[in-house]
This record gives sequence, structure tokens and C-alpha cells, in this order.
Amino acid sequence: MFKCKILASLLTLASSVCFSTFALVGFGIHYGTDLSIHMDDNSQQLVFKQLKINSGVNGYTLPIDGASLPIYVDRTGWERKPFQLGGKLFIDVVPFLDCVELSSNFGAWQYDGVIKYPRTMTYKGNNSGIPKPSDFDVVYDSIPITLDNFDLGYLGIDKTPYMKLNFDLTVRKFIVRFPRPLKTLNIYAGGGATLLFATPVLSAKVVEDALGNILSTSKSVDALGGDILGKHEVMKAVAEEIGNQMMTPHWGCHIDAGVMVKLPVLPVGVYVDGKFMIPFGDIDENADVGGRGLLLNAGVNVLF
Repeated sequence: MFKCKILASLLTLASSVCFSTFALVGFGIHYGTDLSIHMDDNSQQLVFKQLKINSGVNGYTLPIDGASLPIYVDRTGWERKPFQLGGKLFIDVVPFLDCVELSSNFGAWQYDGVIKYPRTMTYKGNNSGIPKPSDFDVVYDSIPITLDNFDLGYLGIDKTPYMKLNFDLTVRKFIVRFPRPLKTLNIYAGGGATLLFATPVLSAKVVEDALGNILSTSKSVDALGGDILGKHEVMKAVAEEIGNQMMTPHWGCHIDAGVMVKLPVLPVGVYVDGKFMIPFGDIDENADVGGRGLLLNAGVNVLF
């Protein structure tokens, strides 16, 4: 009986060493918290390059264009949604580097995007040159560009959506592997390149991309508000356009550190890692969307 127990213990130890020593490839799935993406409340004039106006305001014949009209977007209430999932694939034994990893994260956020446009305008300038938005007394109307307003909710998002998908190629070095034969506790650090794709924030470009030729057809100021910006069926295309645009690549880099604990006997482990994300340039040229910060992941992996 005693010999059987010794044999069983040796087999268990050998099995654990085998899986730890010869686990060359692994994959994992994780839940993340992305603190790198954020946006402060802001208001911005929408300047439509395609917009054509064929009449003046209150009897004045004015050269009104897309830069003259007081049309604004308010972006407020930035909120991170709990939908933050990802995965990784890694090669555990690489000379000198120890490990090469390809990981990904998909996250969702939302905010209140509202377009304010003129319902009535009174010109108070001197009718000389191209007017500015401040040359008008304006009574505004508004329309929320939110998924809830157009019955388009998904991924738990009911406001204006923002989504990001990133891919990280990381080279890692093991700092601690303890105990040495079993490699149960693994502490590592490294860094690498990041490629991310993100939806645009609500802006003049998004509206123009969604509405296309509608804005380039000559129209009056009243028609702009009543038939386009204030029309629910027309502006639904803008909310859909935000969700559809996720193809522009953005490059960056990251610094990585983490801990992996391998379970005894089984080729299964758990891990927690953190990355400091550093984008190269602006993630969105039309709004100040921050991309520098922490991305935290916790998950389960399988080793082969």
C-alpha cells in the first residue's frame, strides 16, 4: 500500500513536470477592464464641407455655407460598458525571449451624442462678408444620436456607441518561475506593438458619410432642420454609420507585466496581466479621445 502511494506521487510529479517543461503552446480567454479609452464632455461646431444653402436668412441674401451655420454636437457622459472580452495565443519556449504572445481585446463604451441645429435664425450682423455662427440669434432644436432613440441597441449599449478592437504582439521574459521544476508561479514582463481599430465619435464627417448626397443637394436653412437634421428616419442612418465604421487602423505600442499560476497536474492555468497602452497619434482626429492608459485582463489558459 505504501509503495502504491509512492508510485502515485511520483507519477503525479512527473506528469506536472512534463506539462510545465514541455508546454510549448498555449491559448487563453480573458475578461478585461480597459482604462485607456476616455473622453471628456465637450461641444463642437459641425462644419459640413458638402453642405449647400440656396437662400439667406430673414430676407438677407447671405453667402451661407457649412462653416456659417450654428450646428453643434454635444458629447457627454462617457461610460465604459462591462462588455470587455479577449483572448491570447502564445509560444512558451523561445530562446532568449522566453515567450511570444498574440492577444486581443474587444471593448464597448457609450456616451450621449446630441446634434443641436437651428429651428429659427435671426441675422444680427451687418451683411458684409461671410457670416459667422455668432452673427445669428438662434432658437435651437436637437436630436439624440443614440441607439435607444432609433431602436438599435446591442451589446448592452443604448446611447451613442463607441467600440474598440486591439491586437497586441508581445515579447516576454520570465522574471520568476517557481518552483523551478514545476514552474507553478510565473511572473513575467515585456512589451510590443499594438494595432487597434475603433469606431469614430459623432462628428461632421460621420454625418456626411451617413447622409451622402442629401447634404450636397442645394437647400434652404429651414429645409436643413426640418427635412434632414430633425427627421428621425434620416438621422437613423447616422447612428448606424457609427457602428459600421471600424476599419481605420491605428498603431501604437504597449508595456506588459503579469502573473500566471499553473494548476498542479492539469495543463490549465490562470493569469492576470496589465498593459500600459501608448498610441501613436490621435485615435480620432475629430475628438479628443484618450488612448493612453492601463488595460487589465484576468483569464484562464490551456497549455499544450
